[in-house]
Amino acid sequence: MAEFKQQGPVCIVSGLLDQQTVRSLWNDRSSILAPETAALKLAEIEYCDSAGVAFLLELVSIFAAKGISLKLVSPSEQLKKFITLYDLNDFFIEEAK
Repeated sequence: MAEFKQQGPVCIVSGLLDQQTVRSLWNDRSSILAPETAALKLAEIEYCDSAGVAFLLELVSIFAAKGISLKLVSPSEQLKKFITLYDLNDFFIEEAK
């Protein structure tokens, strides 16, 4: 299961972000993050599959529809491998600035 911890404008995502977790979070995707969220810090994600990446990109899309830029920052080592494998570098930022 994934956990979303809000710390001001940054939300720290930890745990597992897999297909089963995404199914349980999907209906709440529009309200899972505080409106002032500017970045999702992903360093504490233990495991993420393609459904998890799609969910993260869906959150970015929801914010973009509101005219807000939501950044995906500091991906975990496991997530970095996934990003490289599927050439998703344009969507993720190495370190939070």
